[in-house]
Amino acid sequence: MRDLPESLDLLELGRRLLLDDILPLLPEARQRDLHLVATTMAIVGREAAAAEKPANEIGAMLAQFYDAPHPDPLSACGEREPAPPAWEGEEQNDPLELLRRLAIDLRKGDFETSQSRERAARAILWRLTILKLREGNPQFLAANGIG
Repeated sequence: MRDLPESLDLLELGRRLLLDDILPLLPEARQRDLHLVATTMAIVGREAAAAEKPANEIGAMLAQFYDAPHPDPLSACGEREPAPPAWEGEEQNDPLELLRRLAIDLRKGDFETSQSRERAARAILWRLTILKLREGNPQFLAANGIG
């Protein structure tokens, strides 16, 4: 059990102090630097508040993407194309390794012949983008009507 206020509250308190009390005292040439520090503190706070939830969500999507068999739209007889080969070792379920695998497969064009796989890969990339923006630049999401 930690003392109150919690660390995220202290981080926000320090950020507000920098912006509200110290920023006006700085020469204009240094104010951008302080804004960058305050922005960094806000990102750290959002990342800490989200904890591992975004990584777990993307990891689950990637695990499902690579474990499920998928139809081959080019196959006239409706047979299923073989699932991509599993990676060797224990790292095959590691979300970071699965993300690396997705990047490699995208670069190779592995999903260009399967509309369902391409749509699923795009959905993962879209969700990853939204989660990253939610932590790094939620104002962009709000300004574009994306929650």
